[in-house]
Amino acid sequence: MNAAAESRPGLAAFSRLRAEDEPWLARCFVPPADFERMAGPGSAVIFGEAGAGKTSVQRMLRSRCVDDRGRPLRLIVDWRLTPSADDSVPGSEWVQRQLNQILDICAWTLAGHVARAAPDLDAIPAWAWGRVIWFIQRCLQGDRAIRLGPLIDESPPAGAARLREIVSATLDDILYPTAGPDQVIAELMRALRRMGLDGIWIMTDGLEAWAEAAPDRVAAALSAFLSTLALFEQSGLAYKLCLPAYLRPALLRAVSVQRRRVEGYELRWSPEELRALAERRLTLIDSHNLTSLADLCSAPGLTAWLERVGGGLPREWLDQLQPLVEHYLSSDPPQALDEATWKRVRANHPPRFRLDEAERQVRVGGRLVSLDAIPAKAYDILRYLYQHSDQVVGKADLYYRAYRGLPAVPHSPQDKGYEPPKHYDGLIDTNIYRLRQALEPDPDNPVLLVTVRGHGIRLVSRW
Repeated sequence: MNAAAESRPGLAAFSRLRAEDEPWLARCFVPPADFERMAGPGSAVIFGEAGAGKTSVQRMLRSRCVDDRGRPLRLIVDWRLTPSADDSVPGSEWVQRQLNQILDICAWTLAGHVARAAPDLDAIPAWAWGRVIWFIQRCLQGDRAIRLGPLIDESPPAGAARLREIVSATLDDILYPTAGPDQVIAELMRALRRMGLDGIWIMTDGLEAWAEAAPDRVAAALSAFLSTLALFEQSGLAYKLCLPAYLRPALLRAVSVQRRRVEGYELRWSPEELRALAERRLTLIDSHNLTSLADLCSAPGLTAWLERVGGGLPREWLDQLQPLVEHYLSSDPPQALDEATWKRVRANHPPRFRLDEAERQVRVGGRLVSLDAIPAKAYDILRYLYQHSDQVVGKADLYYRAYRGLPAVPHSPQDKGYEPPKHYDGLIDTNIYRLRQALEPDPDNPVLLVTVRGHGIRLVSRW
């Protein structure tokens, strides 16, 4: 991405919604509650739903690991947990493999730091440099010449020379062969501090794929692994783990013993924080003078709509604002959308609707709808409409197939179970009304359960 795009991302500030693709994130980031505690020296587990901003938070935690001149303050190690291959409870051998994997990644990351910071290493004492060599040789798995070869080829001369020394040096072991990982890390930390680094952060994100497939296995694996925190309490090593929210109950049950060693946080955003986040992104829109939601759209109900649709999820707020920004930028000259225009735009961009039949959960945008607000028969109608998303479903189908559960629609008084439409029209209308009250951000102007006059109801479903 060129410098201009980084400074003024334009519509991309509302359309990509992937923190890893936003080099300008720091300019529009609004820290959630407890962010300063998350960024503290201790280990932290941060729970958040999809779209809650876990990756944004992790990227900003990373920014705390460099100083104002861009020089690293600590070693950042990217690691991803690998659950056990079966449903068995992870044992000591599995935990040891994970620790070995982390030490290997630490060694690889340290080698990369050596390559980049080679000129600064001339000032550190020989014993500290010797520990760097020793740690990488001890913990880097496989043939180190082969592992480090590509890095040597890509490094500047000073860095390549340091890496070649690591490959070829012959050193006596600083610790006995069976020394534990806590002792190995403690020796490394002595060297890192002389290199100007005050610790190691092990960072994890992106466990959704594993967690969705086997949440109990992932929770058991994390529980077993977090038991190793006791090894590193005094070493300067900390975990910063970003995890799906639905792992929280299982993990809290599993790691009660470890809770005093790791702080748990739920990623929550207040409406005020989400509004500030959106408005900071508006300031990145090219050269236009957008500084507030009112500059974008003058409709008085916009904020209430965003709160009801977006819930506490930044992604859903930004998703709802994206078509408004696009419309604003396409106007000549750009001007705030009035209420009538906003309602037309939002009708073409309704919130995402999801129904999880297994969990009996209904979500509209970022809002989880309580089933207490949906009567049982209304839920049956909703489920039928969901199974026929984007299709116009007549009242007869909704009554006979969804409400009564019949396999077919009787069409005449001679058919078994037939009732004239006047007997059930009002009943279906009442249930659709109840569904709109529970689901629609603005029940008087529905965008999800849309009436197609003379034909039936269509549940609008976005990808």
